[in-house]
Amino acid sequence: MMENEHLKKHIDDFLVFISVEKNLSENTLNSYRRDLEKFYKFIVLKRISHKNIKGKDLVDFMIFLKRNNVSSATIARNISSIRGLYRFLASKGEINPYILNLFESPKIERKIPQVINRQDVNKIISVRTTERESLHIRNMVILGLLATTGLRISELSKIKKENINLEEKWIKVTGKGNRERIVFFPQELIPFIKHCMSREGAFLFGTKNGNPMTRQNIWKIVRNAGKKAGLGISLKPHMLRHTFATQLLEAGMDIRIIQELLGHKSISTTKIYTQVSRSQLKAIYKKYHPRA
Repeated sequence: MMENEHLKKHIDDFLVFISVEKNLSENTLNSYRRDLEKFYKFIVLKRISHKNIKGKDLVDFMIFLKRNNVSSATIARNISSIRGLYRFLASKGEINPYILNLFESPKIERKIPQVINRQDVNKIISVRTTERESLHIRNMVILGLLATTGLRISELSKIKKENINLEEKWIKVTGKGNRERIVFFPQELIPFIKHCMSREGAFLFGTKNGNPMTRQNIWKIVRNAGKKAGLGISLKPHMLRHTFATQLLEAGMDIRIIQELLGHKSISTTKIYTQVSRSQLKAIYKKYHPRA
């Protein structure tokens, strides 16, 4: 259909629009692009006009995603991306605005974040993941910063040396939506961070050609550390972020300060960690109370 050929250009225009209007990070923009590419391929395959899409077509699209083992959260994000595209098209007079009434995101089950205990955190930071001393120190800094700052891996990978203040023990990072914030690290990491800073390049964790380390490589380092430390689980970088937040909450830190440290735009995102503490309290109660 010629109409759907035009949709390709509309998608490109929409991506340019939101990158400027919303000041999105590269990762978020790529998520939008992938979501809309899936939708475009689906309607071309089904020979559906994007101007005459119906509720049943969206249901079929969600079923298609579900059959491909896409989670409810990712399906909801896909629908949100498509809704954004259609709002853009409606504002340009390209579609009838009534179509916007079709879009409803599926209900998402909010899972309680998985955390690890303090002993396991200490194990993974100190475990030797490689025989090469320089790589061992680098990996130790990666694991130490993830565990003590709550950084996302996309933020960690792009730390620039010029944004590190060793004297005050803080790092300036750029998070989602290109929002800047300050995170703090412990004294014990300073000599190891200095070692990483002595290497060439602008990034703290840079490659030989001067680029930041990829997120995939950081994932591998974290997963390998979990194995070597004998945790018995598949350790993921976000577990260290969850653990960091939960430990601060249990220590009595105000949730709005935790929100700032994590770089959450909304306090509702941070409040998920209160559920972790409640679940842990319940587990302790059941273990020790005679009538539990």
